[in-house]
Amino acid sequence: MTEPIDSQPDEAERAAGEEHRRRIRFEFRDLIEDLIEDGRRRGLFDDLAGQGRPLDLEANTYEGSAALANKLMKDNDLRPPWLTRRVEVVGKIDALRADIGRTWGRYRAAFAAAPGESHRSALTIGWDDACQKWETAIVALNKEIDSYNLKRPMSQLELFKLRLADELRRVDAPRYLL
Repeated sequence: MTEPIDSQPDEAERAAGEEHRRRIRFEFRDLIEDLIEDGRRRGLFDDLAGQGRPLDLEANTYEGSAALANKLMKDNDLRPPWLTRRVEVVGKIDALRADIGRTWGRYRAAFAAAPGESHRSALTIGWDDACQKWETAIVALNKEIDSYNLKRPMSQLELFKLRLADELRRVDAPRYLL
């Protein structure tokens, strides 16, 4: 004779269910930790594959078919061509920005200390020449940025084109000295 199966949850299960529903509703932030702890108590994490062995933190599961090439490049301290190109372009951008900052510092000091209107006119012309030189450099740099952006992997950050007005704004420099 088989004993009837009691389909009614006992008091402890009912209390645990109510506690669980309350926590889901009011303490959602702790829900994941609670679920993990509950699973640990029930033994769901026992006998996992690889248990007790150190993690391989060098492996990249997203590399796919490029894993061997990436490993060879890393072992031989090589960069992919697109990354080398990015470093070159960013270096040129940094050099341009440094030049703008240095030049503006000199012109600002000279313009403030200019003894007369003729000296200020000469400084204004020199500043305009410097801005035109940077405008030409920015056009060339933007072509290099376009070239880099076309060759980079889609998952990597693109470089944005430069504008003289933005670069002057970085150092609080006006386009025209007045």
